[in-house]
Amino acid sequence: MNHTETSPPLDERSFMAKLLAGKYGLALTYWALYFVGSGLFFVFGSQAVDAENWVEYLIIVAAMLAYTFILIVGIRAAYKGPQMWKVMSRTSSVFMIINILVGICTLGFIY
Repeated sequence: MNHTETSPPLDERSFMAKLLAGKYGLALTYWALYFVGSGLFFVFGSQAVDAENWVEYLIIVAAMLAYTFILIVGIRAAYKGPQMWKVMSRTSSVFMIINILVGICTLGFIY
């Protein structure tokens, strides 16, 4: 008997497999990944600021900026629509503004 391995149908795959396969669409995937990273930055950045551990905070800020850059490069690679640079400039502008606001919120723990 010959057993061939086949991948399960897309509907039976895990959330992460569906996400990576593009089932949820580019915009939803990007927003979801961005807000997961932003949320982690807020939690860990706030803890670092509260502990006044500035080196750790700067490392977290650098990691968040690198994470945002990687997501933007991923969007550029996956986007198939018209006016790519217009979409990319607006998307990156919005997310950099959100990065700044989240950074200000994490610094709110300074008394």
